[in-house]
Amino acid sequence: MSEKFLIRGFKQIIISFFLMFLGPTLLFQSFKNEDHPWFIPVLIISIIICILSLFYGIKGLKNIMNAIFKKKESNVVK
Repeated sequence: MSEKFLIRGFKQIIISFFLMFLGPTLLFQSFKNEDHPWFIPVLIISIIICILSLFYGIKGLKNIMNAIFKKKESNVVK
């Protein structure tokens, strides 16, 4: 098991959890203030944060799976 990939995967999962709460919160706040001049920029930023949350979650799970299940490569020349 590769500890480097495992630690990197858990860090990405933690970032994903933070973004999972931040993105929908900003999205909700932007829809509450539709008449405000900052509506469009906050809406765009919140959608980008939601997409980043999905990206970091998938990437983190991929790193964790690689750390657990990937075979060790040997440097033996055949």
